[in-house]
Amino acid sequence: MRRTRSFRPHIAGLRISTLFRLYRIRLRDHPIQELLAGSGIAVGVALVFGVLVANSSLTASAGEAVHSVIGSAQLQLAARSTDGFSEDLANQAGTLKGVKDAAYLLRVNATVVGPAGRQSIQLVGVTAGIVGFGGSATQDLGAGESLLTGGIGLPSSVGAAIGAKPGASVTVLAAGQAHRVAVRGVLNSGVIGALANSHVAVTLLPTAQTLVGEPHRVTQVLIRAEPGVQQQVALELRRLAAGRADVEPADNELQLLNATAKPTNQSTTLFAGISIMVGCLLAFTAMLLTVPERRRLIAELGTEGYTSRQLRTMLAFEASVLGLLASLAGVALGDVLAHTVLHQVPIYLAVAFPVGTNQVIHVSTVLIAVGFGVLATLVACLAPVIDLRSGGPADAVLHKPGEPGQNVSKKTTAKLGALGAGIVVAVTIAVLLDTALTVVGGILLALAAVCLIPLIFNAVTAGLKPISKRIRGSMLSVAVIELDATTTRSVALAAVAALAIYGSVAIGGARSDLTRGLNATFAEYLGTTNIWVTTTGNDLTTNSFSPEQTLTKIAREPGVVSARAYQGGLLDIGLRRMWVIARSPANRAIVPAGQLIEGNARGASALLQRSGWIAVSSVFAAEHHLSVGHTFDLPTPSGLVPLRVAAITTNIGWPPGVVILNTNDYRRYWQTPNLAAIEVNLKPGMTPLVGKHEVQQAIAPRQGLRVQTTHEREAQFDNNAREGLQSLADIATLLIIAAALALALALSTSIWQRRARLAALKAQGYDRWQLWRSLLIESAIVLSIGCADGAILGVYGHALANRWLKLTTGFPAPFSLGGLNVLLTLGLVAGIALAVVALPGYSAATVPAQASFQE
Repeated sequence: MRRTRSFRPHIAGLRISTLFRLYRIRLRDHPIQELLAGSGIAVGVALVFGVLVANSSLTASAGEAVHSVIGSAQLQLAARSTDGFSEDLANQAGTLKGVKDAAYLLRVNATVVGPAGRQSIQLVGVTAGIVGFGGSATQDLGAGESLLTGGIGLPSSVGAAIGAKPGASVTVLAAGQAHRVAVRGVLNSGVIGALANSHVAVTLLPTAQTLVGEPHRVTQVLIRAEPGVQQQVALELRRLAAGRADVEPADNELQLLNATAKPTNQSTTLFAGISIMVGCLLAFTAMLLTVPERRRLIAELGTEGYTSRQLRTMLAFEASVLGLLASLAGVALGDVLAHTVLHQVPIYLAVAFPVGTNQVIHVSTVLIAVGFGVLATLVACLAPVIDLRSGGPADAVLHKPGEPGQNVSKKTTAKLGALGAGIVVAVTIAVLLDTALTVVGGILLALAAVCLIPLIFNAVTAGLKPISKRIRGSMLSVAVIELDATTTRSVALAAVAALAIYGSVAIGGARSDLTRGLNATFAEYLGTTNIWVTTTGNDLTTNSFSPEQTLTKIAREPGVVSARAYQGGLLDIGLRRMWVIARSPANRAIVPAGQLIEGNARGASALLQRSGWIAVSSVFAAEHHLSVGHTFDLPTPSGLVPLRVAAITTNIGWPPGVVILNTNDYRRYWQTPNLAAIEVNLKPGMTPLVGKHEVQQAIAPRQGLRVQTTHEREAQFDNNAREGLQSLADIATLLIIAAALALALALSTSIWQRRARLAALKAQGYDRWQLWRSLLIESAIVLSIGCADGAILGVYGHALANRWLKLTTGFPAPFSLGGLNVLLTLGLVAGIALAVVALPGYSAATVPAQASFQE
């Protein structure tokens, strides 16, 4: 038998040079094994890093965008609707005592159409005073108003998307009107900072007012106070606003964004937490595959005179070097994932906030990802360290069944099984007592899946032994013997499969339920009419336009029964940017019946047809301790208005929540006739497509309006929902890819390590086809154990995630087992694994019998 190279310790301790020499020899003797283990660690770290970066970049990039505009501004006077307030009020605010600098803004959602396509944007009209705040996005605009006079400046990301060039003209669709506008500049980060990667276009205030048809209107006043008088200025602003506008810190947009993105971030955090745990455990199991060889090495070096302290030092050094190098490679791969697969801004946030697409990487994120990789590598070396107890080295090589170093004792198996079961019970109790603990619980269930593997493995192999004796010539008996002989390796492989299935089933199942719930919600919300008329690019029915004669023209069409006004927008209440839905009293289903949590559908709609009633979403109601019948003072552009709660609903797909009322109240309290949409009901027998054509003919002069059938608008909302949940889909996909790669690497490592064992079997008379079948049977058994374990706990994690989504975020997420998706996931992972093991397994099975004498 070939022995490991002998090293004689000449010193009490090990110098760094000696440690490097020992590790170089190990790399020379086992290069493929270390490379594959390092690759597995890198895959796990890449998953951790990519998810962490994607999860933190959205709000971080938005913070950069907001600060690049507000600069040194301290306060803002903000309108409570997209219609804004009078410029006279802005002038009064700007001339208050103690105000050093003031700038007026008009913000409106719009669509810009160029030669290569169209893009939804936030159009921001600014005054020259914005330059005084020194924001990176506005400081270069002070070179002269000629930069933007009579036109707009597009961020470079938008300019590239629509093919716009400086000096050319584009079409801006805003407030239901279309205008040709000159592009004064396609502005890169050197001119407008972080806004270059956003969907925010800049123009001068008069131009913006013309484009939206609102002369002398603004939506925001930014203010910087004289030193020491900021509180007095804020007080004077509140007196001036008289309860009709909000006075907030200049960066209040970020607080609102955090609150709006919180439910989605919480959802992503839950799934990211599961993925991070899976990533760490993937790294751990990759390293675990090298443990048997390291245990044998420790045993041999111990018999040659190395002390326990020296061997611990050597193990820690090798694990640290491998973990660090592999983790750095994983960070590089994770960075690629963060900039490609996970690089997307949800439409629903882009509609309401100036979010950008910058990927923000903090040093702490790199350190966390690298730390996870190194820690997982060090923990995986605990088994060789345990062997350093008295008498351990000889036992590791001589007295344990199977391949040396592969045994997992019954005591250890029982302890791990008890720990796994205890985790499941503890998680169940914890989430019932406190829903917020679901995130931690989801992470711990991944650990439980791994802990239960040895117990399940022993039970399955024990059950297969009597069966294998009855089936002659099937190679099942050889496969079972080989599984017993390679317990540590087989358990590690099963753990990788279990982690892949657990994460994919838990994340994918919850996402599917959430998507299905949102689709049903939107179908109910939009299904009150046949045709929708909205502004072009309006993705949430919140952009307003002047009704003019549009309602009357549509109602006169021969195929139209009625044309109803729909109003609404976004309203800031505390730290929530609520979605306000105002429907005509003639609408019999003002509240979607399927979205009710408290209240009676028919009774609630009847109440909402009267004045003074609203419906609010559950999370908002819980925050303000509201129930049906309670009164709430709603902040509106006309001041605080006491309204009674007729019903409590889900959030209808908008994370901060919704407020539902009738159009009569909205028109009165928002003091505007402007519409957000027109609902058109067609006569019986009139097809939606023909009715759509009639409505298009009626509003033909208004190119800024869009006509959609209910089915088309449902498809648009469903697409927005899918994009909003894309990060969850990406995480689930990455998890499958990472696990498949880790499993492929682990199987390749396992096959490489078993060449001598296979050669010994061939020397006993088995041919290559028999050995190949044995390998396939072993792989199928190991995969079945891991997949069954992961699927069961994955379904449980899916159920806990759904419960958490409904109770914490207010999203509609009805639970379904999703058996087909579970089976598809199982088939995908098992198919990849068996495909990987088939060819390398056949190659390994061709090893000559003489190779057994080289070990």
